[in-house]
Amino acid sequence: MADGRGWMRHRSRRIGIALASVLSACLMTGLALAQQKPAPPSHPGASTAVPLLPTANITVRPELFIVGSSTMKGYVDVTAAALQRDYDVPAPKVSFKGSKTGIAEFCAGIGPDYPDIAVSSRGMHKSEFDRCNENGILDIIEIKIGLSAYYVATKKGNPVFNVTPRMFYYALAEQLPKQGEFDDNPNQTWRQTDKSAPDLPIRVILPEQASGTRNTFDGLFMQAGCRHIKEIDLIYAADDRVPKCITLRADGVVTEVAEPYGTKMVELLQQSAPGTIAVMTNEVYIAFRDVLELLPVNGVLPSDAAIERFDYDMATPDFFYFKRAHMRNNAGQGVVRGIREFMAELTHEELMSHGGAFTKLGLVALSPAAQEAERSKVRTLKRFVR
Repeated sequence: MADGRGWMRHRSRRIGIALASVLSACLMTGLALAQQKPAPPSHPGASTAVPLLPTANITVRPELFIVGSSTMKGYVDVTAAALQRDYDVPAPKVSFKGSKTGIAEFCAGIGPDYPDIAVSSRGMHKSEFDRCNENGILDIIEIKIGLSAYYVATKKGNPVFNVTPRMFYYALAEQLPKQGEFDDNPNQTWRQTDKSAPDLPIRVILPEQASGTRNTFDGLFMQAGCRHIKEIDLIYAADDRVPKCITLRADGVVTEVAEPYGTKMVELLQQSAPGTIAVMTNEVYIAFRDVLELLPVNGVLPSDAAIERFDYDMATPDFFYFKRAHMRNNAGQGVVRGIREFMAELTHEELMSHGGAFTKLGLVALSPAAQEAERSKVRTLKRFVR
């Protein structure tokens, strides 16, 4: 009987997803064919041929094409496995080069040469959204899958001390204010950034610029650290103010690591001297926690409860972006099969809920109401507006 009930639940789930897909399809107007226009190649040397338009009842590409942050790989893998379990579809093609690069490729155009899904450890910027629109990508669906946190860690055995955004700014900014002007950063030890910190050399390991983790670090740590500094507040234009906050020194204090950065970052930490710290996502920390120690930020260590309540300041949602123009329409025409089905699997309780597969990978679940709001986006194909 247990096997019979399991089979009925599995069958009911597939029927429910299929019905939702049919209802959503009835709402679609001017999707794949209406939006498919010639688009410029996404990288030097790419083909300049116009992408083939889909023909009746077939798709142009057999598998989903997913790009973005390597820190999201676990969530992509779990969702793809559920999709292949419940539907007769091939494994997705994936390319993890960082949030910035992934979103740029996603926004480069419509057609089988371009990605269907972008995964990011930070939200899409307005400039990226505008670029999507310029390239004919007019209907994007944004799904939040849960909360990640950005951890500060060192290797086991190294001193552990409290850090703050202001300390990161004074430790890493290329230039600091001095008597109303800006001068090269003179600080060499953590104690020079805060009297309560140890007298150890400043060494910080960060993901490279293309990483969503680095982008979030720039906002949550560096820009937060330079907030309300008189000399920066007096700079009128944000285009001039932000670089003063986030441009890092180039004298060997900072080491940048390319995506996927987790393993390489931890290897560097294992070879590091006391005082060396690294900034990483909670997913990376969980994968290597046996050899790492966490540092508190603003006096708070990250925990699921602290992250969910935002008591730990360095928390932010993780995102999936879907290209509605690549979905099949009522006649079966489209770039690829499986986008709506992937969204339904992504937001299913088995993955997204408290105790679900995502939380086992380190994600902090959204509240039940917030989870239902994401499922509503899937049912209605709600358009993302930035």
